[in-house]
Amino acid sequence: MHLGPQSQNSGTLCSTTVFCCNKNLESISSICLIRQDVEQEAVTCCQRLGIAWGRSGNIGVCPMSTTLQSAVESYARARNLSRGTRNEYAATVKKWITWNHAIPIEQLSRKDIREFLDWVHEKAIAEEGTNPGRTSNKARENLRAVLSWAWEQDLLEALPRFPPPREQRDVAGRHYLTKAEINALYFATYQLKRPRGWSDALPIGRYWRSALALFFNYGLDTGTIWKSTPIHEPILWRHITWDKYAPDGRQKDSCRWGWIYFRRVKTGKTFYRPMNRVVHEHIRNIMPQSPEPNDPVFRGGGCRPNATFVTLCQLAGIRPKLDIETGQQVPWHLKDLRKTCATYYDEHIPESSIEILGHAVGGITYRHYAHRDPLAFRAIMTIPQPSAFLALVKGHDGECPCCRRPFVTAD
Repeated sequence: MHLGPQSQNSGTLCSTTVFCCNKNLESISSICLIRQDVEQEAVTCCQRLGIAWGRSGNIGVCPMSTTLQSAVESYARARNLSRGTRNEYAATVKKWITWNHAIPIEQLSRKDIREFLDWVHEKAIAEEGTNPGRTSNKARENLRAVLSWAWEQDLLEALPRFPPPREQRDVAGRHYLTKAEINALYFATYQLKRPRGWSDALPIGRYWRSALALFFNYGLDTGTIWKSTPIHEPILWRHITWDKYAPDGRQKDSCRWGWIYFRRVKTGKTFYRPMNRVVHEHIRNIMPQSPEPNDPVFRGGGCRPNATFVTLCQLAGIRPKLDIETGQQVPWHLKDLRKTCATYYDEHIPESSIEILGHAVGGITYRHYAHRDPLAFRAIMTIPQPSAFLALVKGHDGECPCCRRPFVTAD
């Protein structure tokens, strides 16, 4: 594509500008030398094509970089987001463009992110918004989700550090943990102290990290993880199979990572569920060299696992939730992880939490399904994971996946 006539002035820097494009003008491989009098036209063209524009003196250089807008579009296609969720991300992109859209995501720093979120907060205050803290935190959540996905796709060398969320007013209360809070819980497990009488070779925090991964992916009852009362039936090593096909023979899908069997405490209903890579790696991480089939998979719950979870929330800096009936702050409990699981599964694939959590099927939509396991299989294998869970998958166990800072395990 030719942007200007050849210069007749021998003193002018260059004569032509050549854009190496494909036929759909979706990407640009390089931009050579450009005349200053057509630079503005080039900037406009780059913005239309969704790429970043860089400058060096009078020469415009456009490397193959990724704008936030193009990253969000790719993320929405990859995650198959609902229309409402797409609109939320589009609103964040609109704010980003109004603020400063020229920074490619490869060059984003903590300073840039903080300045953008500060601008969003100040703009919400200027517009007399009722909850500017939540407006800023929503933009932060959307931005982090897109950048985490870009990091998973190896578009970023490292995930930039994010400033902490702002104080916000939770009007109706919240009964689930955000992914940022799950990440904080995951890393806080390194600070869990060894219980009195602990004789296991592995630190207690490693068991809790694996438990958090299973709570998030399957919405398990506390008694399915740890046997804290005689009626509980926890997951045993014989309930884990590394075969490609499920042992019950009913599953039509194959899973390269293996299968897990468990029984719900409340209903006694049994399930064979596929393991995605995150669950697979976390189970392997706590597996003994020669596990006894009847030994429990998870240790470290004790007789009061909720007390340990409350301590973990304090270590992670997570504030208590608000009871909408009494207006009082109450601590988070492990059952809230089940609600968290349902929240993110329904956000990922609507109504999938009914099958994942094993609820009774009464809705007319689900009566049309003679066999609902494929829905659960697809949801489990594709649900977006908290970024903290991916540290082990990427071989960074014991390190922050963002900055590779090692965590010190408590004695």
